[in-house]
Amino acid sequence: MKKIATLIVFVFSTVIINAEKSAELRELLYSAKNEDKLILLKIFNSNSAELPLDSTSFSDRFIEVSLYASNSSGIEIINEYRVEAYPSIILLNSNGHLILPVKQVDNLVEVEEYMGKALTMKHESKPLAQFDLEYRCNRMNKTSLYEYIGKRTSLGLDNSEMIDEYTRMTASGELLDKKILLLFIDENNFNIPGPFCSFIEQNQEEIKQTLKCGDERFLRLAEKSIEYNFQKICMEKDEAGLSYIVEIKADILNAGDREILHNEYMTRYFHNTYQPLKLIDYARKYVNAVLQYKEQQEKMLSEKNKRLFSPSLKNSATRTVCASKLRNAAQYVVEIMSVKSALNDALSWCLKAEQLAGDDKYNIYETQAYLLYKLGRKNEALANMEKAYNSIHHDNIEQKKNVGFNLIKMKRGEKIY
Repeated sequence: MKKIATLIVFVFSTVIINAEKSAELRELLYSAKNEDKLILLKIFNSNSAELPLDSTSFSDRFIEVSLYASNSSGIEIINEYRVEAYPSIILLNSNGHLILPVKQVDNLVEVEEYMGKALTMKHESKPLAQFDLEYRCNRMNKTSLYEYIGKRTSLGLDNSEMIDEYTRMTASGELLDKKILLLFIDENNFNIPGPFCSFIEQNQEEIKQTLKCGDERFLRLAEKSIEYNFQKICMEKDEAGLSYIVEIKADILNAGDREILHNEYMTRYFHNTYQPLKLIDYARKYVNAVLQYKEQQEKMLSEKNKRLFSPSLKNSATRTVCASKLRNAAQYVVEIMSVKSALNDALSWCLKAEQLAGDDKYNIYETQAYLLYKLGRKNEALANMEKAYNSIHHDNIEQKKNVGFNLIKMKRGEKIY
């Protein structure tokens, strides 16, 4: 038991150990490699020591030891691996790396399932669980953090927090390396966090040149990074950070009217942070800015038509975009507000959106239905919800399912928002 405890402390501790313990470690790891086995530690406290797990042998596949919370070696392991419940099991491979996250187990079925999964990973030199442990315990240098991001990316996991940490540790020149850029903007894992968003803004042309990518791909990258930053601002309730979002979106994406952008993000922010009174205030400003922008565009188009002596030019794209924004504002309101004056305002925005929109109006009908339902106009709400359902393309199964589910709830008189 003493040898195993010494092994685990050695493998995962950052403290330099003496030569005797190092020799013990080499001996045990040699045995694990020579016998092609894994190392199994079973952690108990006084209340769990009598469970069948303690008497079950996996010695044909594992080098197996039991440790107890009541002795010093057990306490070291508990602290090292952050064991929080008993009994738990810890699995190491022959390189001394954690194979799977530490797991509390209550019966032999759970143990056997866990063991089976571990055996399929026994030849991984450094499994993800070991990276996770080192990251949580702040034991990663820049090289190992890069490797960690690569492993998570290959599994389709979100790396936003890890990339944040990596960019804090790395100079801009290094970040411009092609392999790093490609890793961070992998198509299947496209969340680009805070510091990297600033880096994108400051190094636009260099990034395009390094990746040999055009404006369209770069703009998608920037859009993703902006959205990630916005969600982070909402979680941290950092209202002051919104101005940066507006500036970068207007400058990099050339996203148009800054007043619309400002009021849109303020509306979204107060929606996400659940501040109804501020939400309706900025939603009204947002809608007014959108309608003013639409009028300006229509006036410019009318003057252009006069110069060309032709009424053929139309501004359908602007009308469609404005319709979408008006509907979005109404949706933010209906989701968290019940004040009738606010709901009536939102309903008027939705009706205007319906006039401006093209053929695809299902989400406008849907939002109208929610507003009418909250206003107590159930029959009108049901009619709009049915229109929304019938407007969805038959291939769009998920949307059909969601709208249909809420339609049933409306018919039953159940609460939706």
